[in-house]
Amino acid sequence: MHKIKFLLRFLPALALMLVLFLFSSQSYQEQTLVSDIEKTTSEQSISDFFGGISFSYGGRQISVESVGGASFIEFLIRKAAHFGSYALLAMLLVYALGGRERGMGRRRYVYAWGIALLYACSDELHQSFTPGRTAMVQDVILDGIGAAFGVTIVAIWLRRDKMKLK
Repeated sequence: MHKIKFLLRFLPALALMLVLFLFSSQSYQEQTLVSDIEKTTSEQSISDFFGGISFSYGGRQISVESVGGASFIEFLIRKAAHFGSYALLAMLLVYALGGRERGMGRRRYVYAWGIALLYACSDELHQSFTPGRTAMVQDVILDGIGAAFGVTIVAIWLRRDKMKLK
């Protein structure tokens, strides 16, 4: 019974991994938000708010001027999704590997981060075989940072709860 309970704890993380896999299976054209963003906001309002921001990502210059307002907003949404989804994945993996229980101790945080990072690598590899998608090392790095953030949040949360119990 204990092994079944342990395996069931992985279901949320596995479900998220499936969702990420399905999104990686879609082409850019199937996922693009540009037309929706263009319908709900103006190029001028985006330029007024984000016009001074410019940076390089994956060898491309990213700014409202270089990619357009709607594409700039979509870029930010996509990268926030990378960060957030891997933060959540790492949190779910910490739970799967022991959550509040002592079992693995602090190693569960390292394992959760490592598993999330390995999944990020496999996800980018999968994208390289999806038409209209590209694999980017920068996305793996962003995913890894998101996973580290998620693990850190759980560690702080559990430490805070532990301090409350004393």
